[in-house]
Amino acid sequence: MNPFSFDGVWVKGNLHSHTNNSDGVLSPSEVVKYYCRNGFDFLALTDHDKITRIDSNCLILFSGIEVTVKNSVSYHVVGIDVDDENYILKLKDDSIQSLLNYISERGLAIIAHPYWSNLTINDLLILRNYVGIEIYNAGCDVEVAKGYSIAHWDCIISKDTGVYGFAVDDAHWYNGFDAPGGWILVKVRDKSRDEIITSIKEGKFYSTMGPLISEFKSVGNIVNASFTPVNRVDIVSENGSGFSFSMNTYHLIKSGIVGIRNFKKVKLSSNGDIEKLTIEIGNGVIEVYLSSKGIIGILIEGFKFKNYLRLEITDFNGRKAWSNPVKI
Repeated sequence: MNPFSFDGVWVKGNLHSHTNNSDGVLSPSEVVKYYCRNGFDFLALTDHDKITRIDSNCLILFSGIEVTVKNSVSYHVVGIDVDDENYILKLKDDSIQSLLNYISERGLAIIAHPYWSNLTINDLLILRNYVGIEIYNAGCDVEVAKGYSIAHWDCIISKDTGVYGFAVDDAHWYNGFDAPGGWILVKVRDKSRDEIITSIKEGKFYSTMGPLISEFKSVGNIVNASFTPVNRVDIVSENGSGFSFSMNTYHLIKSGIVGIRNFKKVKLSSNGDIEKLTIEIGNGVIEVYLSSKGIIGILIEGFKFKNYLRLEITDFNGRKAWSNPVKI
C-alpha cells in the first residue's frame, strides 16, 4: 500500500544499531537515550549474535540481532522482532535461506549492507523471504565509503518490486559520526508495535537521510510528487525509462541555454513565491515546482515508465530520501 494514500501519523525509527554488548561504544541504555534525544519513535538494538534486552519509556524498542552467515559468500542478516537467538545462531550454520525463513515467519528479515558485503545481484536474487535490503548504511558510508546499495536495489526490484529499501545507521560510535545518518519514516494508523511491524511488511514507509516526502503517487499515466526543498529529483524506473531534474538544469534553462536533452518546449511561470517550469519532452509533459529554496515538486504526464517507479531526492547537502517502488 502507498503510505501517502491514507491518513495516519509518521513515526521515525532506526533498525540497525550496536551497543557495547557487541562492538558498539555505548551501553544499551546510552544508545536508547541517544535516539530519544534525536527524536526517534522506535529503535532496534541489533548486536552481533545476541539479542540485547532493555526497557524504555521514551520510545518503542524492538528486539533485534545481526547474524553473519558464511556460505560461498558472507551475508549479514538483521532480524527484527525476534526473541530466540540460540535457535537463530544454530540456523546460521545451516543455510542463509533457512535463517531467512525462520526470521520472516516471526518478524522482519533484512539483508544488511550488500555493497559493503561485496554481494552480487545474483547473491540477492537467489534468496526469498526477506522484506528488504539496506539501501543506505551510514556506518558503512562514513567509515569505508560503501554505504549505498542503490544499484543492487534497482536490479532486484526490476524483478521483484516487493523488496523494500531501508536506510539505517548501523551505528557503533554515535556522537554525530555514524548516527543519526539514515532512518525510515513509517506511516501508521496508531503508534503501536504491531502497527509499525505491519506497516513495514506492507511497504508503508520511506527511507531518508533528512529530506521529507509529503506525496508520491502514480495514477494512470500521471506521476506526482512533493517534498521539502531539494537540489535534485529523480523518478527512477527500469533501465533508461526514468527522469531526472536538478537545479543545475533549471539554471541552464533560465540562462537561455538551448539543446538540453530532447526538450521540445519550455515555459516558466510563477504564482506568488512558487515557480512552475513546464517542459514538453517526447509525448510527455513535465511540471517542476520550485520555491526560493529549491525544487519542491514534480508532475509527469504521458511518460512510458517500465515495471516500477521510485522517487529519489537529494538536498543541497547531498542527503537523500527514497520512496519504496510503485508497481506499474
